[in-house]
Amino acid sequence: MDLDEVAIAGVEGGPTIRISRTIVILQTLIIVALLGVISILIVKPETKSPSNNHAYIINYDQADLARLTELVDRFNKGLGDNLMIIEPGMDSGPVIHDIISNGKEMNWTVDHSRDAGYPNNTVKTKFVCRSIRLHERDRDYIDVQLSRCDGFNANEQLPVLAFPKDKL
Repeated sequence: MDLDEVAIAGVEGGPTIRISRTIVILQTLIIVALLGVISILIVKPETKSPSNNHAYIINYDQADLARLTELVDRFNKGLGDNLMIIEPGMDSGPVIHDIISNGKEMNWTVDHSRDAGYPNNTVKTKFVCRSIRLHERDRDYIDVQLSRCDGFNANEQLPVLAFPKDKL
């Protein structure tokens, strides 16, 4: 008997079947690979809505509003947080809001560099503030407002983002 083959004895008096070890190994690998692909497809997480990711906001839906509320609540409790908000641009590219908070001070950067419709699209506006709130401006928008910001009147409410209610 060759080392690359395995003899399998049949039923009494039946034929002996010879199977190549290489074929058995290849068949086993194919079966394992197919089982792996099937298990990935079965337990694959829902990827249609990026709102499931707590690191960024892009849809402006109910889940994104909840995440924004969480940012405000965490800051007001003295807890840090990080968040990126990708806002559709005026004419072309998005406006990116990068928020970093240590619970006492919030660094909010608005990056217009990808928006060709913005008058000076190389500008990044940076706010360092010690207060944030969500304010219902009217029946159509919820504003994110910063206050107690460096370089501004302490009581001045700076609207940095408008959240459209029609997407909720």
